[in-house]
Amino acid sequence: MRKEKSIIFLGYSSFPYGLAEAQKIILISKCLLLEHNKVKVICRNGFHNKIKTPGLTTTGSYENIEYIYASGSCYRNDNFFKRRINEIKGRINEFLLLKRMKKRGAYYYAILSTRQFGSVVYYVLLSRLFRFKTVLNYVEYYTAFKKGKYQLLQKLNDRLFDRYAPRLTDGILPISEFLIQHIKKVAPRKKYLKLPGLTDFDKYESAGLIGTEPYFLFCGSASYKEIIFFVISSFFLLKKNTAYRLYLVVSGRDSEIQEVKDYVNRQSNPEAVEFFSGVPEKTLYSLYKSAKALLIPLRPTSQDAARFPHKTGEYLASGNPVISTDYGEMKFYFKDKVNMLLAGSYEEQLFAEKMQFVIDAPDEAAAIGLRGKSKAYELFDYKRKAPLLNEFLASLS
Repeated sequence: MRKEKSIIFLGYSSFPYGLAEAQKIILISKCLLLEHNKVKVICRNGFHNKIKTPGLTTTGSYENIEYIYASGSCYRNDNFFKRRINEIKGRINEFLLLKRMKKRGAYYYAILSTRQFGSVVYYVLLSRLFRFKTVLNYVEYYTAFKKGKYQLLQKLNDRLFDRYAPRLTDGILPISEFLIQHIKKVAPRKKYLKLPGLTDFDKYESAGLIGTEPYFLFCGSASYKEIIFFVISSFFLLKKNTAYRLYLVVSGRDSEIQEVKDYVNRQSNPEAVEFFSGVPEKTLYSLYKSAKALLIPLRPTSQDAARFPHKTGEYLASGNPVISTDYGEMKFYFKDKVNMLLAGSYEEQLFAEKMQFVIDAPDEAAAIGLRGKSKAYELFDYKRKAPLLNEFLASLS
């Protein structure tokens, strides 16, 4: 009989509604729940927007995953001084929550989902005090991120994080082969389990189709402007008589989204591009399922080599062909024209040729999409990872 474990998540403060990190926490939690463990997400402070996420409570359950906001508020306060007070309350109450867990005699694990090196140090110190194991959810090589001239503290933080955070925790969950090789350099004796982009395939089975218009789809943050511009430019290299359109599902700051729109408006036929934002989850799945192909180019950079975009698994779950570049994690899992369409390098013309292939050979492209879904189910279905993750955590004790 397997021994039940208690697992908490620390360091992330936008649960359950957030970006890729929130989705990964949800899917890791569902893995652990399948193995009959207890799971709780502890958010120190709240950063949600009341308009975008109304009705969110400070304690609750999302898909059977318990969560709590230690500050007593899950929303970001507009008042500077009240925000500081909430931060102090969050830090104190988080400490007391962990202290109470120790008093109850629970043996538990903390999965750290944070980019801040100071937070990693703090939680590791608490783990020594309250006797729990720490696991680093390692999803990016932060040193490779482009930063402004005056972001000296962020540069220092990222270098310290990549160099020392893997050494400090008891175990690591790297998302890519790049990060595994990095771990072997900086923390060669540390236990790790590669955990790529997890996907819940059940959510796509009930998704309906939207219209009959043929389109390519890109979904991502406007902060990745370079990649979005690359996708737009590639699209406009297609043959002029195509009926295909480009759908862009873009999130982020209004100023960043406007830059993307301005770039589209400078093209010869801006009407061929349609923007979406704030799309409900079910509608997003239908958009994926109705697309003729889904776009996710990776750049030849250390940043893109280290990450595994969460959208990859979601795209593939749609059963439609995915177009990317033969770089980073893609080359470890997929082959061109077998289960994905991979441009040989990060060049607009080569990427456009893969898009043109979808237009010219729709039946073959559809078959590639179905094989991609089958491969993704084998590799990324969260249910299949549950026993491995459970055994990994057990090995740390």
